[in-house]
Amino acid sequence: MLSMLRGFTPLKQNMADRPAPYDKAVQVIVVFGRTGMGVSSLVNLILGREEAPYHSDIHPCTVEPTPYKTEIEGQEFEVYDFPGFRKGFSPAKLIGRLHRERGIDLVINCIRPKDGTVKGYFNAVRSAVPDRVPIVAVVTGLERHGDDMEKWWLRNGGELLEKGLKYVDHACVTTLSPEDVSYNIELYGRRIESTKAVRDLIIRCCN
Repeated sequence: MLSMLRGFTPLKQNMADRPAPYDKAVQVIVVFGRTGMGVSSLVNLILGREEAPYHSDIHPCTVEPTPYKTEIEGQEFEVYDFPGFRKGFSPAKLIGRLHRERGIDLVINCIRPKDGTVKGYFNAVRSAVPDRVPIVAVVTGLERHGDDMEKWWLRNGGELLEKGLKYVDHACVTTLSPEDVSYNIELYGRRIESTKAVRDLIIRCCN
């Protein structure tokens, strides 16, 4: 399992549960969700470039936690793209291991309308990191949701809270690729809006 975590060295056995010191100049973000929810596409939106491989169908593309570097308003971040929850696989233990080995500053749950939220998955990740680590929601797939993507949360955010999905903040976005929006000025504008929304979310929660 440790071999799946790229970019850092496992601690010695007798230190496995002790938080490791790490470079606070670089903040660590974890992005997780169900397989097929577009986690890698969300990572690319955050990065502002198409670097994380992704599929347009529900088949898993990310097979191991992978970090990508980016900078937002002068702050350096490592954004970890985690394999999705699916039958027989949970990334929660890997997320917990990353926190002990590297430290985590923010967790982003990538969800989609209707079928993207599973309380058990949220609870598994919430249990894997301390309560002081905020978990936020980013709702994707809203490129054709009326005239304002944020209205989705106004209509549905309360229902998520009633289900026990206690996100500290959120953003409503589209993660369509630059190629997918190049032919449509409205969708292009929504992607620009989405990039700003998710990056603003990160700055709010990491400062």
